[in-house]
Amino acid sequence: MKAIPALLLLCVLALTTRAQQATADARINELERKLEQATRQIDQLKDTVQTLRAEIELIKERKSNEATQQTTTNKNTAQAPVDDVSSAFVERIIEPELGANERAETIRAKPEIFVQARYSALPIRDANSEFEPNFSLTRIETRWAGRVADRLGAGVEIQFHPAIDGNPEELVNDAFLEYYLNDHTTVRVGQFIKPFGFDIQQSSSVRESPERAIFAGYFFPGQRDRGFLLFGDFGFLDAAALQGVEYFIGAFNGNRFFTDNNRQLNYLARLRKVFDRQRLAIGLSAQLGKQLLPPGTSGNNKEKLFGFDFQYALTDRLGLRGEFATGNTPSTLLSIEPEFAPAFRPGAHSSGGHLFINYRLTNRDNIYARYDQFNNDPVTGRNVRAFNFGFFRPIGELSRLSFDYQFKNRPSFNDDAINGRLNLTWAIEF
Repeated sequence: MKAIPALLLLCVLALTTRAQQATADARINELERKLEQATRQIDQLKDTVQTLRAEIELIKERKSNEATQQTTTNKNTAQAPVDDVSSAFVERIIEPELGANERAETIRAKPEIFVQARYSALPIRDANSEFEPNFSLTRIETRWAGRVADRLGAGVEIQFHPAIDGNPEELVNDAFLEYYLNDHTTVRVGQFIKPFGFDIQQSSSVRESPERAIFAGYFFPGQRDRGFLLFGDFGFLDAAALQGVEYFIGAFNGNRFFTDNNRQLNYLARLRKVFDRQRLAIGLSAQLGKQLLPPGTSGNNKEKLFGFDFQYALTDRLGLRGEFATGNTPSTLLSIEPEFAPAFRPGAHSSGGHLFINYRLTNRDNIYARYDQFNNDPVTGRNVRAFNFGFFRPIGELSRLSFDYQFKNRPSFNDDAINGRLNLTWAIEF
């Protein structure tokens, strides 16, 4: 009987020990689970810390880059006006797009308007009958030009100042269509400016002197003619020497602007090369054809004209242009019916040219000087020489005011003649 209590005590002790071991195992498992959870949280915190550090560094780097970029932008902004002015000056001297087609512009309902007012005074010697004093409107023009389809362009220019002066037959300046064969070739038909030399084609809205050189008024009065023109460039060829070369080949009535009066064509050819690095352009021009002879006159009726021109920007402030033209003396003057020049003789030759220099004083102020001469004027048979100097300044983005003073030994008599010493001109284009 004594053995039974002892056996019960041993069972209780065994059960107690097993319970204690089970509790210890459970505790260990619980602690290990908590330890594993804490370890995972620590790893997550490390990842979060690294992410935060990386983001902070990225923000700092972006901020630094923005500050550097802003500084560069400020410098570029401060420098840009000077660069823009220099580029604009070089472009004005050379005019690399001289004679270009209208493909780059889409034609719009709103036209371009050009108005030019002038005050003239102090006639040169013997020029009273060829001088228009006081105030005048030398140009009132409106123009539509641009691309009307993918390969089709057009241009129309109406000038109103001839109507005010009593010459309504000169109302239409330009009226042409052009077809773009490809990116390098254009065909143009209608009435438009002849691509002979530089001065003939340069627009009055950008020309520095009041009018074109004297030879332009005699050889190409009105600057326009009616005909056909094929022009473009050689950019599709790999030859380096032909890059920047433009060509113009045309056939015209040869009527000096008005309706054909000799039923024969004149043929024109021109080459021009722009040297971008040297900021230089050189052109060669030629026109071959025939002209009218006065009634009762026989002999040489050929009309051969040859020209050379150059434009050179020596620096960002100093520009130089020159042009020379020579050929058969023109037999007629600018008129709707043939008006024969008094000093014309069959087979006679005339020549002319000018040398122009422009200096940019400031971003807006410019001074210039030009020597201009025409030999064997078909009206008097004498030589005409002129020297003029002037100043011009843009007023806003669209307008320009200019002053010009001229010394001239005798008057000239054809289109665009300037026979006064003092000319103040104010023009606007919009």
